[in-house]
Amino acid sequence: MIGPLTHRLLLILVVAGMTLWNALPASAESEATVLAIQESLNAMGFAPGTADGVMGSNTIRAIEAFQKEFGLPVTGEASDELLDRINAETDGGATSPERLLARANLLRSYTRAVQMGLLELGYDPGPVDGAVGPMTRSAIVSYQAAAGLPETGEVSKPLLVSINTSLAR
Repeated sequence: MIGPLTHRLLLILVVAGMTLWNALPASAESEATVLAIQESLNAMGFAPGTADGVMGSNTIRAIEAFQKEFGLPVTGEASDELLDRINAETDGGATSPERLLARANLLRSYTRAVQMGLLELGYDPGPVDGAVGPMTRSAIVSYQAAAGLPETGEVSKPLLVSINTSLAR
């Protein structure tokens, strides 16, 4: 049996040990990994907040949103494997202007505005419905070629600005 004094001493040691463990800084690698994840998720429009290497609630939510969108188990945990997947998705076009607008729930409204502008400028984007279909992409490419822009065929904020500038002439 443990006496009251031994029990109390044991409890003090456990609490002191936990306090010391929590006071230890995270490893440089994990802070660097979290920082890189935060920077990449910011670039992708997932908004984890300030890139500071600290796992806060915004970072956890951003990781969960990324994991959900890309069909991964939703854990909210940072890891080197997650960073590798984020980098692979970035290389695969996950930071395209359309994906960024879609994450901000703005793609349909931007697409509709682009379609209306293209129609006013004499390009046929098909129905003005906010959907990016083959006719819209073709009209965007035609406009971009005529305006001397890179021919991406993608809806983007700079594209809409260019169309609006052309309409103001």
